[in-house]
Amino acid sequence: MKGRTVSFLRAMKTLLHMFLSLKTVFALFLACMAILFVGSLSLTSNLAFFSGIDETPLFVWLSNTGKIGTIWWIYTLILLLVFLAVSTLLCTGEALIARFTMQRLFLKLSPQIMHIGVLFIMLGHLLTASMGFKSDVLIKKGETRAVTDGTGISLKEVTVWKDRNGYDTDWEAIFTWSQIGGEPREAAIRPARPSYFGDFGFYSKAVVISPEAAALIRVCRDPGAKWGLFGGMLLSLGGIGFLFGRFAEDH
Repeated sequence: MKGRTVSFLRAMKTLLHMFLSLKTVFALFLACMAILFVGSLSLTSNLAFFSGIDETPLFVWLSNTGKIGTIWWIYTLILLLVFLAVSTLLCTGEALIARFTMQRLFLKLSPQIMHIGVLFIMLGHLLTASMGFKSDVLIKKGETRAVTDGTGISLKEVTVWKDRNGYDTDWEAIFTWSQIGGEPREAAIRPARPSYFGDFGFYSKAVVISPEAAALIRVCRDPGAKWGLFGGMLLSLGGIGFLFGRFAEDH
């Protein structure tokens, strides 16, 4: 029993050293680049097949796609990113323990802050890919449509502005959003002017006023957006600290 424990600890130590090695990180980056190159060739050869990948959360799209021979590179890339995230997490933890001193703490730990920011960005993408929601709802004025279980959208008014030649210059859709246990909430959306209620975002894709007023509204739920934004802020903050630290060392 003692021999097995020692062997297990040695194996774990070897695995830890492997993940902490820069050679491992470089190898993972090279592997990701190679898989991305293969994927780019696959995308251009199967444009119709991949046409819906941007319209659906990634894991939902993968679960509804049965052509493993065409999408194997996506699964391989996800696995490589998992290994890269684990390596980044372990390297960051080791550096935080080794470099933690109160003197010039922010400047010394700025690379690790950047790493943590990248990890939060990856977490955001993971949450969106696994729990995100996206749907285009075509709805007529005065109509109510269910979007998800317990949520619904009603179109109240559609307005279109035209120039003197009769071309559309802008439009607006006023709608009401309701959820079980909450009060209905009203909002107006225009092109490039979405509205947000909680985790849901609403975007105006198109409207018509003849023969019946109607609107095409995209409803999205992006649970990883906040985490990605937080990660981006940490990445920027760490980058500023890193550059400032290098400037201070040179002067």
